[in-house]
Amino acid sequence: MTSSSSSSSTQVKALAWLTLLGLVAGACAALHRIPVRRSGKYVRTQQSLIAEREHVWRKYNLLQSNVSSNTSSSSSNTTTAGNYTVETLSNVLNLQYFGNISIGTPPQYFLVQFDTGSSNLWIPSVNCMSVDCYYHRMYSSAASTTYQANGSAFSITYGSGSVAGTLSTDVVTVAGLKIVAQTFGEATTETGTSMQGASFDGIFGMAYSSLAVDGVQPPFYNLWSQKLVDAPVFSFYLANNGTSEASYGGELILGGSDASLYAGKLVYAPVSSQTYWQFQMDAVTLGGTTLCTYCQAVADTGTSLLIAPYAIYEKILTMLNQRVNCADIAAMPTLTFTISGVPFQIPPSAYIVSSDGSCTLGIQYIQGVDFWILGDIFIGRYYTEFDLGNNRLGFASTNSGSVLGADIWKICCLVALLGLWKLFNLQN
Repeated sequence: MTSSSSSSSTQVKALAWLTLLGLVAGACAALHRIPVRRSGKYVRTQQSLIAEREHVWRKYNLLQSNVSSNTSSSSSNTTTAGNYTVETLSNVLNLQYFGNISIGTPPQYFLVQFDTGSSNLWIPSVNCMSVDCYYHRMYSSAASTTYQANGSAFSITYGSGSVAGTLSTDVVTVAGLKIVAQTFGEATTETGTSMQGASFDGIFGMAYSSLAVDGVQPPFYNLWSQKLVDAPVFSFYLANNGTSEASYGGELILGGSDASLYAGKLVYAPVSSQTYWQFQMDAVTLGGTTLCTYCQAVADTGTSLLIAPYAIYEKILTMLNQRVNCADIAAMPTLTFTISGVPFQIPPSAYIVSSDGSCTLGIQYIQGVDFWILGDIFIGRYYTEFDLGNNRLGFASTNSGSVLGADIWKICCLVALLGLWKLFNLQN
């Protein structure tokens, strides 16, 4: 073989190996994770569940008034989920799931609740004088070189509470992905919002843009439009497996779904209203009793509860004899949500909340809402995919070995990289 032929062959092999190295490196990067710890300040009691129901009522009372008559047009054709980015979540006694983001340059860090039941991003401002703000990290526009003044006022009214301030624009970074020119609410007033005791600083809304106050583009829309994710899809794995302060809380995955986190295939249901992540269920049953058929539901990571329409809530209370006795939990009926022909079961041990020797029903109702709200009692058991490109939700049983599976995937990536590098060196 001539010298030129040998050189050409070596170049071809080098190009091939470098291409393979790039592909494997890209696959490894797909499982980028940002760990956060669980705060232990929240204690689940009957009073806290009542307070949470009040918070959910305020949120939905507000948001329903902000739904425009014209639903937003969704992102166009989706692509097959390839590389995706993962944001690790913290879990407060299976209620509050939140993660870390940064805003500005240099970055200012905040803990936010990733909420699929609302659409705005807001955090407290350094100019906030409300007591609630002092217990949280506050954003300083003067400390950011990438801050852009907007000047428009924003206000979110929660019935008996409100968050108000000004709209600001800056770089927002989530899971290492930098969203340029993201507009968000810089809260200068927080009243009656129950945020003082919250483990997070603000809200990162992930519902449809039609629900956004002041018509602000939600952050995930910008992640997709700025080509920071491979597909207009995000998904949640919420871990409800323990209560130690440093325990793993789950993952928000941006740009796709991680099959190692769930068992079997995702079961899809089309979105029925592009406001909340709303869809139609075939039926809901409690034991052998049908509670409703062709009923609407919303998947909401911003609450732990199951919210039922009032008439159905009353029927459930009657079936459970109006009271919840801890000694009777094992004999209580299973709650089943049938979605696209597939039953998704919630055992009584999940929909009954036990605290300090007393038990409370984790199913509540809120005035004026005639659909089910499936909070973390449901999402904590079922991996949930939010597919903006195809306007659908996907559900599957969570995989109990998910953390181990993720670690094995990282190890396999490293082994593959080392193996390819070794083979490349042997060829030379």
